[in-house]
Amino acid sequence: MVVGIYREDEPIASLVEELMTSRHDVRFRLGAMADSGPRLSHVTAREHLSAGKFQNLNELVEADDGESDWLLIVDDDVLLPRGFLDRMVEVCRRCDFALAQPAQTRFSNANWPIAKRHFLSLARETKFVEIGPVTLVRRDAVRLLTPFPADLRYGWGLDFVWSEVMERHGLGMGIVDALAVEHASRAVASTYSWDSAQEEGRRFLETVDHAPIGVTEGSGLRTFRWAPRVPAAPPS
Repeated sequence: MVVGIYREDEPIASLVEELMTSRHDVRFRLGAMADSGPRLSHVTAREHLSAGKFQNLNELVEADDGESDWLLIVDDDVLLPRGFLDRMVEVCRRCDFALAQPAQTRFSNANWPIAKRHFLSLARETKFVEIGPVTLVRRDAVRLLTPFPADLRYGWGLDFVWSEVMERHGLGMGIVDALAVEHASRAVASTYSWDSAQEEGRRFLETVDHAPIGVTEGSGLRTFRWAPRVPAAPPS
């Protein structure tokens, strides 16, 4: 299942068209901040959303009822490489990532250096995965990470909680360098208050267990130069 919130039709309409080329059974539940766009009305489940990103995403995710093998969370200002979804799922299967993101290109607006693409790397096992712009979550991890905090409007700091939860449950995380996405059409925090998001994130992290900021440093725990053999299927 693919979920995301959008303000404008592009580039998310092109993203939807790319994901529709997948050999997987892909279902969409997008949310529009205003009216649904003409190219997106068939995949838009909610309109005129006014809450924060993850508050809105809760409405979209809860309708899946745990049926999907994977949950793909997308921002509305990201460009995907061709054949993205099929290859992303396969890399995550091979590397046993229950939570993953594609790396961001060197020209993208990445919050953390660890998320920038590393060349000569298929993927990296890490202790950190960002909350955006594109996040892939396996079903067993979805059960641990959802519902998202209902009082968290901007989402800042949530990825550090994800890191702690994933490590506590022994589930793998990673960044896929071979499928780097471009996230450069809008600067970080250009559609909301940077100061408000930071302050909310600080308050949030004071109340929950979370990983230290050090998980964003370095290049990760392990680099995969090629795809390993497919591991045993995770528990359903």
